[in-house]
Amino acid sequence: MNAARRMNFSAVAVTVTCAAALGLGIADPAAAAPARTAAVSARSAAATTVTYATWLADATAATAPAQAYLQQRVAAASSTDRLAIVLDIDNTALASYFSSGYPVPATPPVLALAQYATAHGVKVFFVTGRPELIDEITEYNLTQVGYTVDGLYSRNVLELLESLQTFKTAARKQIEGDGYDIVANVGNSASDLAGGYADATFKLPDYNGLLD
Repeated sequence: MNAARRMNFSAVAVTVTCAAALGLGIADPAAAAPARTAAVSARSAAATTVTYATWLADATAATAPAQAYLQQRVAAASSTDRLAIVLDIDNTALASYFSSGYPVPATPPVLALAQYATAHGVKVFFVTGRPELIDEITEYNLTQVGYTVDGLYSRNVLELLESLQTFKTAARKQIEGDGYDIVANVGNSASDLAGGYADATFKLPDYNGLLD
């Protein structure tokens, strides 16, 4: 990481606070709880609260098939194969719903999947609905909690106007266009996974939209 990315804590805190105020997906500790409560109350009746322990157990169960599949693909790969996985960030790679601090902690089973991928030469790309305005703090967060970031795809101003599925599909298309075989695409919502350009998809729980 170069010097420009070595932000001190106070600078990060100011950026996070501003991002939270703009609704950019990074929680300001002072505002996170009431904001989350308001968001949850606006959900449909089907959406309910969930504990971290329940979510972690469900996320672990959902990630296990991805881990097994990746191991199979690595074992069968040739030296010329360029394998990759794609991860959503909020409530997939990072436990965003359950944290009001920064850096947001990793989701343990997803981190284990990513670290296995890195250790075996599989590239790890992140495709997120977050705006590129906060790319620096997003990448800093990911690396601080243990991820290797081989590529970060986030939305510019114009892309914020299109559907999330359209953006994420285009990002995966670009990755495969660059010569990678996306063996696994992991996310917690339908928009993370629809649209193709991945050999297999694995969905973490979102509890009827509670964990967007």
